[in-house]
Amino acid sequence: MASDDSSRWFGRGRRLLKCFAAVVLLFLPGCGLNGPTSTFQELGQNANTRGFGRQFPQDPNENAFTFGVGDSLVVAVAGTPEFSGGHVIRSDGAITMPLVNDLIAAGLTTEQLATKLEMLLALYVRDPQVTVSVGKVVSKAFYVSGQNPATGGTVVKRVSYVGDITVFDAWVQMGSPSSLLDDEKHLRVIRGDAREPTVYVINMAEMYKDGLMGGNIQIRPDDIIFVPPTIVGHLNTFIAGISLPFESLFRVSRAIIELDTSIRIIQGDATFRRGSYGAY
Repeated sequence: MASDDSSRWFGRGRRLLKCFAAVVLLFLPGCGLNGPTSTFQELGQNANTRGFGRQFPQDPNENAFTFGVGDSLVVAVAGTPEFSGGHVIRSDGAITMPLVNDLIAAGLTTEQLATKLEMLLALYVRDPQVTVSVGKVVSKAFYVSGQNPATGGTVVKRVSYVGDITVFDAWVQMGSPSSLLDDEKHLRVIRGDAREPTVYVINMAEMYKDGLMGGNIQIRPDDIIFVPPTIVGHLNTFIAGISLPFESLFRVSRAIIELDTSIRIIQGDATFRRGSYGAY
């Protein structure tokens, strides 16, 4: 009798251990098992050493608009319509023009591109007068991030950069986060850099409550706007981190039960049909 009891308790212990191991495995992906962040030395030539890491970065000392991949532009050469027309910058950063062939346009301002074209066209046209204008812009964007109230995790969205936009404009465009989860008094505007990013802490509440617009700075392409969580937001993250794995287990268990029920119904219906046929 004692042997049966010990076997029964041993079996229960094994099942509990298996359940504990399953729960631990669910948590492991977030426990840093993938190792530390790669260093500059490890990344070698692939390491980003400037700005946001674009292939055609803008001069950090230049605030003017620069073209990027996918942007469209219009070239007008006075008196020579054969050189005039619209262009879309290809993935290699270049456009193609008659006689000039391929030339890099990405990373240049309208003035820089016009000057470059005037130098190249001078071989074919006497004193060329070139004007470059901006068409549709798709390459420029900034990023906004905040807490997902359902999961407690961070959501990051890409927002097209259309030009003259301030942090208040961007904040309103985000949907004006003002719930208990969002700390709108410590919104951050982050300008990424490989080694020395710039971070501005902005009090949005001062703007919409008191009209104090000193922190309503201009947003630049590749800026990251981060709305940090409040204490309640941190608590929401903690609770979600604990509950989500168990919710996954509950969903799997429920699916298994529903599948088992469906199979039993089908089997019961088949048995009923066989019984019915046997009655004839």
